Amino acid sequence: MLIDLSEVAGFPVELDPSSLTLAFGAGVTTAPVTVRRLDEVRSLLREPGAAGPDHRYTIYMDIRVPGRAEALRSLGLGYGAVVYNHGALGGEALRSQGHVHSAPAPTGIAYSEIYEFWHGRGLVYMQDSATASVTDVIVVEAGPGDKVVIPPGWAHATVNLGDSPMAFGAVYALEAQLLYEPLRKLQGTAHYVLADGTLEPNPRYRRVPEARRQGPHEILGHGIGRGRPALSGELSRLDLVSRPERYPDVWKRLVARSA
Repeated sequence: MLIDLSEVAGFPVELDPSSLTLAFGAGVTTAPVTVRRLDEVRSLLREPGAAGPDHRYTIYMDIRVPGRAEALRSLGLGYGAVVYNHGALGGEALRSQGHVHSAPAPTGIAYSEIYEFWHGRGLVYMQDSATASVTDVIVVEAGPGDKVVIPPGWAHATVNLGDSPMAFGAVYALEAQLLYEPLRKLQGTAHYVLADGTLEPNPRYRRVPEARRQGPHEILGHGIGRGRPALSGELSRLDLVSRPERYPDVWKRLVARSA
């Protein structure tokens, strides 16, 4: 049975939990679908030989919603979505392989990204460095209607904590490159997120701080908050993703210890 996500997404879209696919309304187009398989992430797992679902998640890039797509592109932005399977990868919760975003040479400030959760319960794991010496880790649990914003330069991975498929949309910078190799060299993020939701330090890191927990993000000046679909508001406010160098105060507040 299809699950209608239109209200939380802000445009017509339904989830097929049995096939881990999305069905879009009239006029909505996407790039060809990509499926991520278990073997692609084995080298990053706590237990590389672990069993688990082969179909980990389905990726939709360049989702073009009529009346929104061109305005997004004029800001250097695109929109995508991901549907995650559920289950465990050995002792770990099912997750992405993790990456860090590139930084354009003129600014040296890495691109950001906004996740808006549509279905299920997830955790976004973020660490302030993609090296073996990490000084700060933030984890954010999120459910339908919640937003999570990736600070520039922070490596991150997404985990399905629930017992059903998880789906979310993402605002991303068109020029951003997703850099996977730094975390591959370290066999994953600084902590492994176990199937019971607890964190276990990755022994390949020299320094692993205790993770800080934040609630879902709200940046009201940019229209980012619970129950506010990104594509339903003033799109120019989303340029913090593609032009992060303009908003140093936003990033300071986002990662502040009191946040």
